[in-house]
Amino acid sequence: MAISFVGASLIWKFVYANNPDIGLINAIRFAFGATEAMDVLQLNFWNNFFLMIILVWIQTGFAMVILSAALRGIPEETIEAAILDGANPFQIFFKIKIPQIMGTIVVVWTTITILVLKVFDIPYALSANDDDKLLLATMMENARNNWSIGGDNVDNLFAAIAVMLMLTVVPNMIFNGWRIRNEQK
Repeated sequence: MAISFVGASLIWKFVYANNPDIGLINAIRFAFGATEAMDVLQLNFWNNFFLMIILVWIQTGFAMVILSAALRGIPEETIEAAILDGANPFQIFFKIKIPQIMGTIVVVWTTITILVLKVFDIPYALSANDDDKLLLATMMENARNNWSIGGDNVDNLFAAIAVMLMLTVVPNMIFNGWRIRNEQK
């Protein structure tokens, strides 16, 4: 949790390195008989998943700490009552534990969703901010760099990105506001 996005990107840059003596992916490929290195950050479509792996690796600690604390906060009496009533482990998890920590799950989900919308430094640190990376921040950076006065295409791109951001953030805000109001009643 304490590592920065740029620091994590540099660590994963070594994992994704083309040199099989350094890069883990290419070392595994060469162990299975590959003859030439592959730059996984330049693979169309798949490169976004390799960038997502970095963010998941960074945020797993945060999510696990918060969710673990929420699970520990569930009263033992509730779980014992469910066991006495004959509930199996799946029923206990999905019908007892998940509903009791749903607020925490929503908070973690909202926090990570907002974080994902702000991601810029991972692809930038990996020098992978090509046009085929479907990241809003990268698209905005490309639009800003290609901006010219009176350029209708740039204005349309900025407007489209702003609408996409709004359509992603507003439902989260509405749901969180509704949930907080219901908890206060």
